[in-house]
Amino acid sequence: MDNKKRQSVSVMIGGVHSYFPREMIRGIIARAQQEDINSYFFLRIHTKPFFKSVLGDFSNNIYDYQFNTVHDYCRISGADGYIINYGTIGFHMNWDNSWSFARRYNSRPLVIVTEKVELPNCHNIISDNRQGMFDIIEHLIVEHGCKKILFMRGPQRNTDAIERFQGYLDAMEAHSLTVEDSMIGKGDFSAYVDEEVERVLDANPDADAFAFSNDEMASSCYRVCEKRGLRIGVDLKITGFDGGEFSDRLIPPLTTVFQDAYGMGYQAAEDMVRILRGEKPTEQRYPVQVVTRESCGCTPNRDKKAPLSQQASDELRRVRRKAAQREQQLLEYQGKSWFIPMMARDLNDYLQDETEYCFQVMEKLRLLKVNAAYLFLLDHSLSYDGENEWNCPDNLYLASCYRNGESFAFQPYDRPHVTEENGIAQLTDDGENHQFMCFLLFSGDRQYGLLVCDVPLEELAFFYVVSLQLGLCLQYLEMSKVQEMHRRQMARDMEAIRARNRELDMLSGYDQLSGLLNLRGITESVKELCRSGTAQSAYLLYCDLDHLKQINDYFGHPEGNYAITVCASTLRSCIRETDKLARVGGDEFVCLVLGGGPSFPEQFREQLAQALEKANQESGKPFYIGISVGIQSFVLKSYEDFLSASAEADKKLYEAKKTRREDVRKPLTEFPLLRGGVN
Repeated sequence: MDNKKRQSVSVMIGGVHSYFPREMIRGIIARAQQEDINSYFFLRIHTKPFFKSVLGDFSNNIYDYQFNTVHDYCRISGADGYIINYGTIGFHMNWDNSWSFARRYNSRPLVIVTEKVELPNCHNIISDNRQGMFDIIEHLIVEHGCKKILFMRGPQRNTDAIERFQGYLDAMEAHSLTVEDSMIGKGDFSAYVDEEVERVLDANPDADAFAFSNDEMASSCYRVCEKRGLRIGVDLKITGFDGGEFSDRLIPPLTTVFQDAYGMGYQAAEDMVRILRGEKPTEQRYPVQVVTRESCGCTPNRDKKAPLSQQASDELRRVRRKAAQREQQLLEYQGKSWFIPMMARDLNDYLQDETEYCFQVMEKLRLLKVNAAYLFLLDHSLSYDGENEWNCPDNLYLASCYRNGESFAFQPYDRPHVTEENGIAQLTDDGENHQFMCFLLFSGDRQYGLLVCDVPLEELAFFYVVSLQLGLCLQYLEMSKVQEMHRRQMARDMEAIRARNRELDMLSGYDQLSGLLNLRGITESVKELCRSGTAQSAYLLYCDLDHLKQINDYFGHPEGNYAITVCASTLRSCIRETDKLARVGGDEFVCLVLGGGPSFPEQFREQLAQALEKANQESGKPFYIGISVGIQSFVLKSYEDFLSASAEADKKLYEAKKTRREDVRKPLTEFPLLRGGVN
């Protein structure tokens, strides 16, 4: 091996909640550690059978299909070679066959376990499934005289299951025993096939034995037999396949075909080591062995040298020791399970800072005493429905890590990008040997990335739950970011609306032609002054542009508009900036003057007369601009005071208009061009 660079292998494996895959992982780890190789286990979890057994028909929202994608992340793992336990993952996926699946990965050295694929760069390890099942069925026939043996198949696209079923058929045929369709059950290798066991037993009440494609499914039959009052090994003989540790703990112990899962895993890693050295490993069928126990009616193989009392004492000690271990494991798991909601609660405090959020994830894993951990996140989450084609994403980044005793988080703009050349293996190489478990982070149909942890295999189930909770936490983080984005956009929109409303208020409160307040504007201004409730002395001026209709009729509306604007500017020039001046009609103006003193009316009239004289002299227009004014003094405290003053000022305006000029037109001598042209 090349000592200058620590090599790595990525392992695709499923069903890690069951005995056979777990033991295979142990074997791979053992050999990888001997060679100082880092191993990365991309895990597929199969939970639907369990949830269906608990929830029944309400389990359709299980998102197991998301795990169909976790293996594709191997393509950016940067590993030197791949090990695929196809038997534990293939039957869950949409690939037509193992060949098309393996074709995606054989650009690098590939060791395929529990499957045989003829492709370049591929090496296969598979048990002698057919012979093992043939032998155990023949044992039932020859040693126990069974004539009607039922069989529970495994997944139809699983090679182990296919070969074991063939071994059953061949053994039955070799002994001239009939096999009918009703004798065959359709299983999924899980421990939750109770309904299918019930169906097959109902169809065959006279059966002698029930053979299962693996031990997990055989355990379902134990529950069904207890429910029906059937004595295992007497009324119904049961056999399994795999030889898992728990098969010896069943009551009665299960007769099974032992295949050395640990040895197969060790051999897979050994073959990979040889391939990486440039050697070619030998193709072989991994041997299996029938182990007979009480479940098929065999007598237990006891040590005759030891007295029965000693055997009972040894067994009691073994049971007590195992019970104590289980109790300790339960207490540890219970204590750690309390950590999960605490983690979710604490992370919610950092929803506004994604970098700190990712840092705190590492801090929480540090408290769980992981050896190392890495959080890889997609720069935006992906939605996957399990139906459409899936392609490995190219937007995975290292967000935070815990390594060499310290936690660190990257800013989003500075996160290392995961590529085939700079993959997960390169980004997690800290100079130490690790066995990483790679958990897919998802919630519902949304994927967020990967959690890569170096944790003991015994704690795999717990960290799977942690990964599920972390996926949910990341969904909350995403929702928080979306809500914050919407909040900011809403704030911008609200400010734009307020600005527009201010603009509309301005437009609605002002007269466009004159630029003065309009009726609404002067009304709101007066009401605002009255809200203080303070009495103020004031003058209210009602003004009228003289003969606007005559100007419009004789000289046109543009000239009438001109007269209005001159009237407005003239009135404005005669009052203070703080006074309120408005155009409230076509030729009507209102002005509110606060204070002013007793002499204000005369001063205003004098200023207005001078301003009008100057405007008429400089206008160059063939008409005079005149303004009639009614002035009313009053005390302003409420809007009703304003209305009362308005009525009085209007009366005075009416009197003032009696003295206005009768004809707005200037003499024709001043405008000879108009002579004879005015109607």
